[in-house]
Amino acid sequence: LGFGCASSSNEMAYCPKVGVISDLDRITEIEVAANQSKSNILLFSKIQGLRTKCTASAGGITISIVFDLFSKLSRYNKPTDIDLRYLIAAVDPNDQILAKQVYKTTVSFMDGIQTTKNTQEVEVFMPSPGDVDFRNHKVLVGFELTVSQLQSNRGIRKKTD
Repeated sequence: LGFGCASSSNEMAYCPKVGVISDLDRITEIEVAANQSKSNILLFSKIQGLRTKCTASAGGITISIVFDLFSKLSRYNKPTDIDLRYLIAAVDPNDQILAKQVYKTTVSFMDGIQTTKNTQEVEVFMPSPGDVDFRNHKVLVGFELTVSQLQSNRGIRKKTD
């Protein structure tokens, strides 16, 4: 999602593309049984509905990012809170990470409720010492995953491709 935005001086400052990293768009939390012989999916959560707005100022651009976390809980017979971590990274045209920030959010399930949607809002500021064209930069969103969660996501992609 790329678009231009005008600064107050009417000079055009171009905004970066914003998107969700395909391998980091979902997370599955596995609950391992006490005897370690069997595991169950505890939670599945997916990033959806990405919306962005870009605003230019004399010092740089601010990208407002809003997205929904759609989450489903396997056992929903009691109220449960689950902490999730997601990241936002600014990437230059050579795919080098310029900045990365990890955020923590709590997904709450009420008694008897199996699914929930919670909206996340984040602002990213990219400083600019002048007229910098950010069109070839990216701002990326995704869950912070363990190696096994990442491998699971990649396995899901191979099955659906």
